[in-house]
Amino acid sequence: MKKLAVIGSPIGHSLSPSIHKIFAEMVGMDISYEAIEVTPENFKKDVDRLFFNLGYEGLNVTLPLKELANSYSKTNSRNCSLSASTNTLWLEGKEVAGDTTDGRGLISDLKSKSLKIEGASLVIVGAGGSARSIIPSLVECSPKKLLIINRTLEKAQNIASLFTSSSVEITAGRLGSDLSDLCDGIINTTSAGVLNEHIDYPKNLFHPTSWAYDLSYSSQQTFFSDQAKKANCSQIHGGFGMLFRQAAFSFEIWTGRRPDVEKAIDIFKQKFSR
Repeated sequence: MKKLAVIGSPIGHSLSPSIHKIFAEMVGMDISYEAIEVTPENFKKDVDRLFFNLGYEGLNVTLPLKELANSYSKTNSRNCSLSASTNTLWLEGKEVAGDTTDGRGLISDLKSKSLKIEGASLVIVGAGGSARSIIPSLVECSPKKLLIINRTLEKAQNIASLFTSSSVEITAGRLGSDLSDLCDGIINTTSAGVLNEHIDYPKNLFHPTSWAYDLSYSSQQTFFSDQAKKANCSQIHGGFGMLFRQAAFSFEIWTGRRPDVEKAIDIFKQKFSR
């Protein structure tokens, strides 16, 4: 039996054990997958123990541990290095390797919904770890422009500066300032949607020809999605599909098997819908 887990703090709310058990059933594999509380203070000690004493073969990493995981793993993908974020760890021989599947999960979900990325003008709301984890994958899809808006301009500028060699025009702006041009798509990476906090978005951010995507997978309508709905955005989506797709990429790294994500989502909804 392959031993897998997700680590984070807090971790009790995680849907990952249910998702990966569905994946395993679909491909006919026997796995164990647990949610394990790991704090930043005990990260190295606990992860060493999981891999080298308790026989775990793969770990998903969630908040607030993704940057620590990026420093911990001996080999990282290019996107891990650009984002300073790792959400998937596994053993290669006697060393731990790392990758980030967040960006690929987002891109896969955007494409499944036929949302325009290539040649598009996109706005990223927020400049935290979630934004950094998806921007490398977005840049690979060749949008025309990428604007990062944040309450603290300096944080947005710091992320934009990581991609100065890119052919994509990447700029930074303040959250409350109006946009100079209308955008094709808006991606919310902040936690404000889950916390139902009010945000002063640019007045011309949402409009009927733009699509809106919230990385949050809350079952409740967030402030972000509410504003998008009021502006009659062409499509409005939460991050539930991204959650499954980034998990599927992790599962494939560990097992070499790629589950049918759409089927897995249907099974999950049948099992857990209230």
